[in-house]
Amino acid sequence: MKNPIVPPVMSGSGVAFRYQEGFDSHLTPIVLLHGLSQQADFWSPTIDALGSRYSTLSIDLRGHGESREMTPDYHIPRVSEDCIELMDELGIDKACVVGHSWGASAALNIAAQYPSRTTSSVLIDGGAFTPANIVESGLITREDVNAALTPPIGPFSETELRSHYVPAHMLSSSDKQESVMSAIARTYVEAPQGGFVTTIGFDRHMAVLEAFLDYNPDLDIQALAIPTWILMARDPFIPSTPLTTPAPDSWAEARNKVETKVHGKMNIALQHWYGAVHDVPLYWPIRVAQLISHAVLSTQTSARLTYDNGGEGGST
Repeated sequence: MKNPIVPPVMSGSGVAFRYQEGFDSHLTPIVLLHGLSQQADFWSPTIDALGSRYSTLSIDLRGHGESREMTPDYHIPRVSEDCIELMDELGIDKACVVGHSWGASAALNIAAQYPSRTTSSVLIDGGAFTPANIVESGLITREDVNAALTPPIGPFSETELRSHYVPAHMLSSSDKQESVMSAIARTYVEAPQGGFVTTIGFDRHMAVLEAFLDYNPDLDIQALAIPTWILMARDPFIPSTPLTTPAPDSWAEARNKVETKVHGKMNIALQHWYGAVHDVPLYWPIRVAQLISHAVLSTQTSARLTYDNGGEGGST
């Protein structure tokens, strides 16, 4: 499994990041935040699908990728501050902030707590529901959630990684398979005993997870005022399936409560993508890119209309 040749750029604060070629901070940049145990290259298929119309900034979040030497404070507000500090360092005034899974929680926190720095946000299968919501449901304890989310240690063979990330029924094209394997290459390093282990390492992964269990997104959702799109990956919809009352499922319950959380908030669009899997940016990059593009263009159009009408409170 080959690693990317070009390493990420390192900021003065120790955060590693990747610019898209031709990055122009005068455009509305798109800041991309990966999930737990991943790294900036996870977004490569989506960045390719976005093309040259946008400027993207993909970050190795604290504790991940080349940002592993930062102090071990992995709480969501601290991760959000890292991103704002990097935007300051790069001279980025505002951005569309996009996050996946754990990174979606950071994107939500940025959008809610730094509204003057965000034009819009996109939360992909995360952010609006977290392990803290599962514990809050009372169906499972914090210790049980921690145990359920504990990853396998490895090492893993390349064959095992390929069977996990590029199942034939999802990616028949060899080009798409290689695109996915390239995107996750820096997620793993060669183990001394052979095979591959995660770059983040087991102990650091568990430290990030422990900090994540402290983040309840509900107050940030209430505070959210900027245009936001929430994408939830769902099992395929089968209309002929008889309605039954399933056994209590704490994770499903937390996901289902998102509908109630966002009800009545006109700035939030909730989408259910049936047939998508959790790592949807890897497998449906074109659709994800279209959603992000819509988020960027919608807010740009809104900004132009506000300006043309004399600014906030102007005549219509």
